[in-house]
Amino acid sequence: MTESLIAQWQGQRKTFDAKNAKAINAMHKLREQVQKAEPTEVNLRMLVEIFYMLQMYDEAYKIFTSVMDLRNKKDQKKYGAIKYWIDNPQNVKPLSPRVIQEEAEMIIPLPTFKYMPNPIQANIFKTGELVVCDCCEQEVDIYCTKGIYAIEEVEYLCPSCIHSGLAAQKFDGQFQQDLLNSELVKNDDYTDEVLYRTPGYISWQGNDWVAHCTDYCAFIGYVGWQELMEMGITEEFEHFNGHTKEELAATLRNNGSHQGYLFQCLECQQYILYSDFD
Repeated sequence: MTESLIAQWQGQRKTFDAKNAKAINAMHKLREQVQKAEPTEVNLRMLVEIFYMLQMYDEAYKIFTSVMDLRNKKDQKKYGAIKYWIDNPQNVKPLSPRVIQEEAEMIIPLPTFKYMPNPIQANIFKTGELVVCDCCEQEVDIYCTKGIYAIEEVEYLCPSCIHSGLAAQKFDGQFQQDLLNSELVKNDDYTDEVLYRTPGYISWQGNDWVAHCTDYCAFIGYVGWQELMEMGITEEFEHFNGHTKEELAATLRNNGSHQGYLFQCLECQQYILYSDFD
């Protein structure tokens, strides 16, 4: 049973979004399963991580202090991270289970983007009103705005026109400003897909897409240091720009002057942080 719980935990932690009600509820369901399991050290440490991700630091602290080994550097860091939030409760808002309202069915279906797995949660596409796509000239209820590098001004593009490549072809443009570590990618089809069939994100200095291993990474979302802590990955990411973690903790803010953009390698699952300043 423990192996099954570990597999669930590994899957959920990689895609956890603290702003997504379904993700929060799924994590609480997993928490309940682990709490009912045999209280082995493996299960208790997994429960600590789940409580930490749900920002339930008091619960995480109680369990962690019963299993931690402060001779271990990882345990020292984890203890310090939990203790910080225990000592600063005014900055803590636990992620309680959410009530989910039934979502209205969208008129336009959302295609699957290889390098943009959750474009709505990542705030790439907008919804809530009807607009006319500048490419297919159809009325759509999901769209991105000013998302293509092209000579002609383009106001709205629907997911289908981006996914098919019609938008890039029609306006002779591309969706990414530049490709980082592109020398790692030998497959030209991957490059074509990320440039011409993947929606871009919005950044201060222009959206640059990161490659890792032998492919381009998936864009996870906009982040600051707070979001990285909520995901529980402050010790598990590579930072493309080379700032220290102390510098990032002090300056990286979502919607701030130092903005983070989180990617994940499709091959090794490593998180990659790219950031820029206003």
